[in-house]
Amino acid sequence: MKNIQSDLNEQLLQQDFVYETEQLQLEQCQLIAQNFVELENGIAILSDLKNNKSYIYSGKIADELNIFQNRNQLEIESIWEDELFNILNPDDVLQKHILELQFFQFIKTVAFDKRKDFCIICKLRLLSNSRSLIHKMFYFSDVHHKNVELALCLYHFDFLPSSDYTGMIINTAEGSIIQQTEVENSNFLSAREKEILKMIQSGKKSKEIADVLFISINTVNRHRQNILEKMRVSNTTEACTLATRLKWI
Repeated sequence: MKNIQSDLNEQLLQQDFVYETEQLQLEQCQLIAQNFVELENGIAILSDLKNNKSYIYSGKIADELNIFQNRNQLEIESIWEDELFNILNPDDVLQKHILELQFFQFIKTVAFDKRKDFCIICKLRLLSNSRSLIHKMFYFSDVHHKNVELALCLYHFDFLPSSDYTGMIINTAEGSIIQQTEVENSNFLSAREKEILKMIQSGKKSKEIADVLFISINTVNRHRQNILEKMRVSNTTEACTLATRLKWI
């Protein structure tokens, strides 16, 4: 789980942040978190990705779970709510992180003005008993550089009978589920870039790839550079690892 969490941590925190976190958007999200907690008795985690910190708001559910006992706004120097993760089924937390990693890559392919229409929703089982939590997460982007600067996670008790982990990306405006194939085959990477990345993963060098695809080495190298820039990784080994986890290759 730590490997996936580390990948997600790097993707979120190493964005090319140019501007300070927008104060108005931060305050609006804080208000959403507060209202959710009051209405649902739930837990809301608002993470500031630029500054690697989170604001935690907890309702009566926190007393039931014996976590986040400070009912006032709690700030932590991390974007991870480990105190909550520690009481959840670790397999479910792993699947949650994979889904969030997929969502982060997917949301960058969505038009900026449509991004708030999408979120993830998943069911997370508690370790101590047969109960589960419903988790929803939204990403908020800055208007200048289109980076994801805030992540809002909402938790409340689940009352549906299913006992297994479930998770999906949804469009709340259209009431539709984004099919897994759409996420896996997202146009974030082109078909050619995926093809080249598969060959890199298999151990082929640029010249070998060029010979197989009947293109120049310069073209192959340009594709390699585009892949690194799009995925925001430092080398093709990291790109192959991340693309495999996202089921792009």
